[in-house]
Amino acid sequence: MGRFGHFVIDADGHGGEPLGWRKRIPDAFASRMREYVDSMRAKYTNLPGSGVRSTEQDDDAAPAQTTDDDLEITSDMRPGMYDPEPRMKDMDDEGIDVAVLFPPGSGEEWALGDVDFSVALCRTLNDARAEYASHDPDRLKLVAKLPMIEPKAAAEELERCVTEHGFVGLVTATHIRDKNLDDPSFDPVWEAAERLNVAVCTHGGGQAPGQTPLMIDRFDTRLGVHAMTHPLGAMQAVMHFTVGGIWARYPGLRVGFMEAGVGWLPFWLERLDEHWEMMADQAPLIDRAPSTYFEGRGFLTTEPDEKMVPYLFDAVGSDIVCYSSDYCHWDCAFPNSVKILVEREDIPKTIHPELFAGNAAKLYNLEVPS
Repeated sequence: MGRFGHFVIDADGHGGEPLGWRKRIPDAFASRMREYVDSMRAKYTNLPGSGVRSTEQDDDAAPAQTTDDDLEITSDMRPGMYDPEPRMKDMDDEGIDVAVLFPPGSGEEWALGDVDFSVALCRTLNDARAEYASHDPDRLKLVAKLPMIEPKAAAEELERCVTEHGFVGLVTATHIRDKNLDDPSFDPVWEAAERLNVAVCTHGGGQAPGQTPLMIDRFDTRLGVHAMTHPLGAMQAVMHFTVGGIWARYPGLRVGFMEAGVGWLPFWLERLDEHWEMMADQAPLIDRAPSTYFEGRGFLTTEPDEKMVPYLFDAVGSDIVCYSSDYCHWDCAFPNSVKILVEREDIPKTIHPELFAGNAAKLYNLEVPS
């Protein structure tokens, strides 16, 4: 039980990649790995903290482990990002019982446009993260990064991760280069996720190397790009799963739209329903209002200070929002994210069990102690 009196599942934490994991790529792909890392360095120049909170932001952080790995992208990370032992202490300090860890979002799904390299990269990443989570598999849960550039291979990698390593879901960008997620070519992935009874999670994906831009190509500041990427991508993904017919074809899918805020959802579902009512002939893959497909299947995450959370509870319901720490990205509230939410007077305490654990347990098919 977490330190604030609640069992807490972190529905969207980060980290879990041991230092040096990129050097584990099979020798045949070593030169491609270097090319890929160079593309990331070029793309992410000047991103605050390289996207990750540095030890300089935390007075209590142990010194970051030094490494001579020239394939390491980020230095001076909080040790819990790459070492599970300090991660457990950080979870205890923050009040988290179980953390679902998300991998990097750097276009591994289509890396360099090379199917074979993307398959090898995702497999290497997933295996390295499984090693990290094996430190405490009851508390550390994982979602798989898949080579979505080749959906059949992606489905096979998901099955391997679930059956061999116990992963609880998959994560994908909100579009895959020039393809929307409702493109029928991705159906093998959705079929596998439904059959394996694991979560599908969308998470950003507008700015990775090789990605087809969605709106953000009109912005030349990190502020503009970062502010636009996640919510616009999530709105796009919700449309694909509803109007685009993914849920109509695979009604058993549970889908999380991660790290995108919550206030946009009531407006977006209402707007999609309105347009469907007026132009239903242009949505031939569904037979009822888009919002009805979201009900009982869709989930969002909130970070601790989002003012729109009570509005979402009133407008849509309290059964879709999951607590998220965003550990340990540059803009997270570590170590106070649970504390801030617990102490908010505008969120009824009767909702706490759902917010802190129940909804995430439904999304990821996890147990909550009674």
